[in-house]
Amino acid sequence: MNRIEFQNLLEQGVRDGVFPGYCAAVGDRGGILLSAHGGNRALYPAALPMEEDVLFDMASLSKLMGTTMAFLRLHEQGSVAPEQTLDEFFPNCYGKEKITLHQLLTHTSGFKAHFPLWLRGITPAQAAEHILREPLGIPTGSDVVYSCMGFILLGKIMEQIEGEPLDTIVRREVFLPLGMETACYNPPADAVCVATEGEICGTVHDENAAFLGGISGNAGVFASMEDCIKFAAMLARGGEGFLKPETFQKAIYNYTPGMDENRGLGFQLCSFGMGHTGFTGTSLYVNDEGRYAILLTNRVHPTRANGKLPAFRREFHKEVL
Repeated sequence: MNRIEFQNLLEQGVRDGVFPGYCAAVGDRGGILLSAHGGNRALYPAALPMEEDVLFDMASLSKLMGTTMAFLRLHEQGSVAPEQTLDEFFPNCYGKEKITLHQLLTHTSGFKAHFPLWLRGITPAQAAEHILREPLGIPTGSDVVYSCMGFILLGKIMEQIEGEPLDTIVRREVFLPLGMETACYNPPADAVCVATEGEICGTVHDENAAFLGGISGNAGVFASMEDCIKFAAMLARGGEGFLKPETFQKAIYNYTPGMDENRGLGFQLCSFGMGHTGFTGTSLYVNDEGRYAILLTNRVHPTRANGKLPAFRREFHKEVL
């Protein structure tokens, strides 16, 4: 795919109403091959053009960029291990004592995909216990159920181990080592952010993450295209300079063959590569040859009732990877 075809594909997405605006890039171990941005970063209350250095709400891409990478770094330091069980961290697990952190990372714990903590009449401090009280959706280990709730628990566990909030851990273990200079949770008031649903801009879109103060294991990271390129380039190099080779290989191994999805530790594994997506319209994948593709959009702006992105995203990643 040449530069003109790349730009045309993305502009067609704007014309077809897949998303109001985008930033996209393709690269490999040698550097950036293609990049483009266009459309609008916001439509309401006024139309604002997309810029290449704006911050996007990564949504569930936070699970990979933040929670998973911080976990792997702490694992290398000996602070935590995938084989540990929930009863090592919580006084009452309500029958879920022997669920492992490995099962949380691979979405095989059996925890339900999602439920609204913000509507349960609890405080943020009660979130972990409330998640543990909730009956499982399926038996542990029987299949993949992609669960935001399991990753909220992972974030709480790392906070308990380190005695620090998750954003501090992720900044120290991930953003600073990779030079992701603008990546953060809860962007500062003067940050230029892409709008998500309605007029939400600069505040995390995910309701559970917002309930938890914008800092959560399932969502909350804001990042620019430049930040995402630095992250993707690290993955393209097999974690070189950031993770040990054996840790990286452990993370991208398929632990769920024959189940509903192929899952590594925090990674989604699919035909065109390893990576993750985000509900707000973000995605990042790297293939076996070390080529990466990043597509950042605001597909939930002005409404989440826009289901056109999954098909476009599959086409985009297959075409460029």
